[in-house]
Amino acid sequence: MRLGETSVRKLIVVWCVFLVVVYALATFYVVSTIKKDRETAALRHEFVLDPTRTEPGKTKAETQLFDLGRAPENLTVHTGIYVDRISEVSIRSSRWIVDFFVWFRWQDKNIRPGQSFHMINGKVLSKELETSYQTADEFYELYEVSAEITKVFDIARFPLDDHLLTIRFEDHDRQFFDLIYVPDAAGSRVSSRVAIPGFEIYDTRIGEKKHSYKTRRGDARQPENYKATYSQLVYGIWIKRSGWALYAKMLLGIVASVAVALIACLVSAEHTDPRFALGIGGFFAAVASTYIMAQKVPESGVMGLSDYVTGFSLITILMTLLTSAMSVHIFNRLNQRALAQKLDRAVLVILVVGYLLFNVSVAGVALL
Repeated sequence: MRLGETSVRKLIVVWCVFLVVVYALATFYVVSTIKKDRETAALRHEFVLDPTRTEPGKTKAETQLFDLGRAPENLTVHTGIYVDRISEVSIRSSRWIVDFFVWFRWQDKNIRPGQSFHMINGKVLSKELETSYQTADEFYELYEVSAEITKVFDIARFPLDDHLLTIRFEDHDRQFFDLIYVPDAAGSRVSSRVAIPGFEIYDTRIGEKKHSYKTRRGDARQPENYKATYSQLVYGIWIKRSGWALYAKMLLGIVASVAVALIACLVSAEHTDPRFALGIGGFFAAVASTYIMAQKVPESGVMGLSDYVTGFSLITILMTLLTSAMSVHIFNRLNQRALAQKLDRAVLVILVVGYLLFNVSVAGVALL
C-alpha cells in the first residue's frame, strides 16, 4: 500500500458520510417544515368559516350586548352568492378580481341590505341591481357585483401552494344585534365557466360569523371598551395547483444548473480547468434562475418551498466544487488517480440520489 493511501481512503469515507448526513438532515428539516405549514394553513382555512372560532391574529368577536336603551331589531336577511367569473388572481400583487351575483331576501320594509352592504378587505368596482320584487311578506333583490379583493397569499409552499379566496361583506348600518345574515347554502355556487389558470377549485362553502373591530369607532352611545361587531357573510373558494407543471417549469433552469455542475464528477481530475468551469458556470446559472423565480412572488420575510429548493441546489453545486478541489489535490499532489476516481464516483451517486430524494420528498409533502 502506497504512502498516504490509508489516510486518503479515510478522508473519502469521512467526506461521503458528511454529505449523507447533511442531505438527510436537510431533507428531514425541510419536509417537516413544509408539512407543518400545510397543516397550519388547512387549520387556518377551516377557522375562516367556523362561527365558533376566532381566526389566528384576528380580534375575538364580541359576545356581550350592552344596554341599547331600546329593543334590538333582530332582523334576518337571507343571502346567497353565485360566482360568475374570476378574471385575475395575482399572488405578486396580493389581490384577486371576481364578478358575482348576490341576492337578499328580507321582510322589513325599512331596510335595503343591497344598498347598505360593503366589502371587507376589498372594494366594489361596480354594482348593478338586476332584479327586485316584493310579495305580501317578503322583499327580494339580486345584484351583479364586480369586486377587487386584497388577499395576502401564503407563499410558503409556492409553486405547489393552495389558497382560500374569500368574499366577505357586512352591513355598515346595523350591528349584529340588529341584523344577521342567514346564508343560502343550497343556492350558493361557483359557475362551471370559472377557470383560474394554474389552479383548480376543489371546494366552496358559505357561512356567517361575527366580526368585531378593536374599537367602538368613536360612537359615544357604546361603552368605551366595547368592540363594534357586525354579522359578516363569508363565501370561501378553496383553490390548489393543478399539478406539478408550474413546479417543473420554474425549477427546470436550476435543476439543469445542478446537472451541469454534477458532470464535473465525470471529468478526470487531471483536467482541472473544465472541472471547475462546470461548477462555477452551474453556480452562476443557478443564481440567475433564483432571481427569476423571485420575481414571481411578493417579497416575504420567511423561507418558502422555492427558497429551500434553490438554496439546496446552490449547496449541491458548492459540494461539487469542494469535491473537485479534493479530487484534484488527491490526483496531483498525492498521485492517487484511482482514489480520485473513487471519490468522484461515490460523491456523484450521493449527490444525485440525495438531490432527487430531497426534491421528490419536499414536493410530495407540499401536494398532499
